Amino acid sequence: MAGWRIGSVFMPSLLAVLIALRATTGQVHMAGQILGLLWVIMAFALWMRYRQANRAGKLGLATEGWQQLDILSSTGRATAWTAVLCLGASQLTGWASLSVLGVLGLGIVCIACTWTAIAAGGDVPWRKATITRTILPDVAIEGEPLREQLRLEGVKIAGAMRMFATGRAMRHGVQSRYSIGADNSDAAIELESELGPAQRGEHHATPLTLWLGDVLGLTRTAPIERGEATFIVTPRLAKVDNVRELLGDGRDAMESRFTNRMPTEGTFKIREYAPGDDTRRIHWVRSLAADKLIVRTPDEIPPADPSVRIVLDNHFANTDHLTCAAPEELLDVMVRVWLGVGKALADTGTRVTLVTAVAKGGAVMRAERPMQPRGNAEAAKFGARVAWQPTVRLDKLLDRTQTRQIVVSCRPRQDGNKTEADSVTWVVVPHNDWTTREPWPTRTSPLLLPFAAGSAENRHGRRRAEQARLVRTWQDRLLFSQLCAVDWKAFSGAYVARRNDTGSVMLQVIP
Repeated sequence: MAGWRIGSVFMPSLLAVLIALRATTGQVHMAGQILGLLWVIMAFALWMRYRQANRAGKLGLATEGWQQLDILSSTGRATAWTAVLCLGASQLTGWASLSVLGVLGLGIVCIACTWTAIAAGGDVPWRKATITRTILPDVAIEGEPLREQLRLEGVKIAGAMRMFATGRAMRHGVQSRYSIGADNSDAAIELESELGPAQRGEHHATPLTLWLGDVLGLTRTAPIERGEATFIVTPRLAKVDNVRELLGDGRDAMESRFTNRMPTEGTFKIREYAPGDDTRRIHWVRSLAADKLIVRTPDEIPPADPSVRIVLDNHFANTDHLTCAAPEELLDVMVRVWLGVGKALADTGTRVTLVTAVAKGGAVMRAERPMQPRGNAEAAKFGARVAWQPTVRLDKLLDRTQTRQIVVSCRPRQDGNKTEADSVTWVVVPHNDWTTREPWPTRTSPLLLPFAAGSAENRHGRRRAEQARLVRTWQDRLLFSQLCAVDWKAFSGAYVARRNDTGSVMLQVIP
């Protein structure tokens, strides 16, 4: 494609000159000579920029010569080749008006390329430029509106040129676009745009792509990348109902509770005496009848273990290659449920430990953080670091002791997992209930434009590329749904996180 784009800079004018010089009309023949002169001037200007870029590359600067030759935009290429067709049709049909259009179109393209190469080529516009990009607030809460501020100083914009900038702060966020004219050359200006709701995570925004283009949209300079930014979006804690049910019958209460007796059961339970039992609980009548000591057991449930580990299963491979937003949306919900369960249990006096796998020092390893009843800033920042990872499996996160553990997962349950003890309680987050559907690819009529007239998105190539992107997104969504398919029989007796009408999360027992 690069060769085609560079060839479109030189070939249309050469073909037009050959057609015009072979014309029998004197005016067209003279126009061919003028086009030839314009072509020579344009080629010389581009060749000088090519040499300058190669010299800068030898000095260690990140510049390539071919980027200086790739100067025509898609509009410029379409204009150049259309002008050649007009000249060719003029010679075949004898219609002089077509030759006027062809000569005028190619002349404008050559002049635009020459002016862009001379006034805006190379590193002259960016030599003294200072570009600063800031995402506000730098520490946000999930769902809050984000703003992007771009401060430019010393950008040199020649006459009849404009500066363009575009970038995306979040992977599935909106794309920000900026444009300023030549009247802001060498000035200190500040641009701002809305980025929409904040998405959870530690974000390293890729640099903005900046370039210069003429006011007609025929040419563009080699793009540069400036303005990296980092910001943190902490998860929003979800209110989770029925959390105490996760701890079993004891429910982590500080007091014992009476059990529910069946109609066929007695008023109390008995067993044989064991050394260390309270002698006041000996049932003498039963002991005489059985000829051995019998003691009564209390008709109550003792206090549960006041310590619990809440494990987030974030093991998932190859999510970076999926173009759909479902993996990120599902993980955000899992983190909210994970922190919400921990917060609800910590408020009741339970010692809660959050466990998951995070990246640290270039490697993914298990990490644990305590959950405090108040002041959960550290837990929120810990949740912001969580991402899908293909290294640490769930069995590496579970503790082999008898400590009660709660696993928040969206993956199918492995029945043969030997590390899973009886003290593990599962909370399943189904992807169908918490992720949004991507827009379905629709066929557009060739007679109706999906965007405003004159918009670049109306081009046939871009519309086909957008349709292909939507199809790929749906294919990735189906693949992700298959990987997250849950066998509910394997999770019988566990809990599922459902969306409540009040906006909170409700835990329901899976039958």
